[in-house]
Amino acid sequence: MPKVQGHDDSGNGNGGGVRRRRGGPRVATSLSEINVVPLVDVMLVLLVIFMVTAPMMQQGMAVNLPTARRADPVTAQPIYVTVPVTFRTDGRLQLGDETIGVDVLPERMRQVLGGTEDRNVFVRTDGQVTMQEFMQVTDLLKDAGVERVGLLTQPPPRGRR
Repeated sequence: MPKVQGHDDSGNGNGGGVRRRRGGPRVATSLSEINVVPLVDVMLVLLVIFMVTAPMMQQGMAVNLPTARRADPVTAQPIYVTVPVTFRTDGRLQLGDETIGVDVLPERMRQVLGGTEDRNVFVRTDGQVTMQEFMQVTDLLKDAGVERVGLLTQPPPRGRR
């Protein structure tokens, strides 16, 4: 929107971006620009917030893995089954990122293994899960068509080899 200014009696003509209308007041044209600096500041703050909170959004079951002195690193893209210590009370475990009941494990495992050639599964169990509970899960996995079941452990602290 142009600004209307009063008469300038300085006699310097049309100076300073002000043009003169015939016989009337001067009209100044203003250049309207959007200041993007605050927008960039807000976007950078939001970026930092998302970068800090994104790792916290990854959820999983908390298990204390048992320790092993010898273990080969996993190189394949594995399928993980996690058996928490609460398995004995609620019968729930985790297949990948999905929490399921033990009764649907064979069917869900067949769906996951559907078209894959690699029929290997890695089981992560809490250190307090009994061998009987581990064998119950292993039997269900074998019934679902899993060829090999690997047990994941945690390496010992350095110096205790």
